[in-house]
Amino acid sequence: MDSTLAKDKPHSKWHPVYERYVLAEHYRFGKAHLAPYFFDALTVYAQELARLGIPHTAEAVTALKRLRSEVLPQFDGSAEDYFFAIYQAVQRAYGAEVAGAMRQGLSRNDMDLTVFRAYARDRLLEVLDSLRGLRQILLFLAERHLNTLMVAYTHYRPAQPTTLGHYLMAVENLLARDHKRLFAAMKTTDTSPLGSSALAGNPFPVDRVRLAQDLGFGAVMENTYDGISAGDWALEITAGLASLATSLSRLSHDLLFWAERGGFVVGDALAQGSSIMPQKRNPVVLEHVRAYVSQVLSGPITLQALNHNTPFGDLNDHSTAVLEPLERLCHATGGALELMSVTLSESTFVPEALAAGLKDGSVMASELVDVLVAQGYLPLAEAQARVKALMAALAETGRTLAQVEPPDFVLHLGFDAPALFGALDPRHFLERRKVLGGVAPEAQHAELEGAKKRLYNQRRAIVRKRRLVRATRARLAKE
Repeated sequence: MDSTLAKDKPHSKWHPVYERYVLAEHYRFGKAHLAPYFFDALTVYAQELARLGIPHTAEAVTALKRLRSEVLPQFDGSAEDYFFAIYQAVQRAYGAEVAGAMRQGLSRNDMDLTVFRAYARDRLLEVLDSLRGLRQILLFLAERHLNTLMVAYTHYRPAQPTTLGHYLMAVENLLARDHKRLFAAMKTTDTSPLGSSALAGNPFPVDRVRLAQDLGFGAVMENTYDGISAGDWALEITAGLASLATSLSRLSHDLLFWAERGGFVVGDALAQGSSIMPQKRNPVVLEHVRAYVSQVLSGPITLQALNHNTPFGDLNDHSTAVLEPLERLCHATGGALELMSVTLSESTFVPEALAAGLKDGSVMASELVDVLVAQGYLPLAEAQARVKALMAALAETGRTLAQVEPPDFVLHLGFDAPALFGALDPRHFLERRKVLGGVAPEAQHAELEGAKKRLYNQRRAIVRKRRLVRATRARLAKE
């Protein structure tokens, strides 16, 4: 049992159960994570009222500046949330008139949601920066391995030759789309409801655009009712995080698949041995990545449940209640990204093991069909049937396509030409795929350069926004 129940506190009027499970938890979260955001928003709002000449608001700005560096008390029941804890601190130090002045026209509805959105925006920017770091590592490795042969799989079976660079570029493309989704969610979140008041709008002629700009927001919510009612911003965040988590889980799956076959060796500082089997060297870091992303995948369900079947208006269901789940989801996503980044940086791909599936030549069957058709030997359907028959005949004699001889071609394909043997060379396969985004080295070089430019531009957008937010906070702390 919690020894700090409301009934034991002289200032508390709250039922101990309500205090324990609601007020105290929300207060602790606000104190730990939201304090600077509350001071920023309250300061900007007080400055706007001071511009309008409302008495005592200039003193409120001074009070907030001085109190910003002080540590407010732990929850004792006297203030029901962190917003009122700041209000009471101003009241104690500067009097009721100053404290009351900073609240004129202000509702906890628009204040809380302004703070929540600013906090969520900053967490998203952190995730985006971690994602950028992982993508940069992928591009570095892709460039190194543009010519590293490997087998690509479909339906868990060897399919065609490709390169490790081509695979890593595919993953980077997927993560680039995740970046776009999360950046769009950040822009939706980066919209200020301040000045909406309870829902109908502020009774004072505050400049809502200036309020948003002074807090570093990118835009203002145009409808004040929407400003205090919207919950879709959090849904958009969780959808983007879940998409990214799914992408990371798929990459983890492939790396574990290769690790089991010796194609990927996790760095010593990221692998653990067995408590009983001395030969074991377990790539457990990838299991922890999957554990983190599994937590993230629950996010959309949680947030949708909080918003589902609620009326259009300010409610704790889709305001206060969303912050802690969002914090956990961003933390888990960031952890998965950082773990994956260090795994790729500190581990080793083994080209011989990745290319082992090429030795029997079976993955070259489709290329053999393509050459038969391209050279005008056979129509497609007949070429496929004959190559399939050739493969079956070789299997009956215990041979593979890599062991085919000229008489086999004559018997089953009806031809014996040098081009047919050339079709069994994986490098020949790669060089023919010169289409945009194809596996040919020249196509991959072009794609890589485009991906580098894309990442550079996306990084610039993140840096610009983070600098704006930091500059805004620094300015407000000094004023």
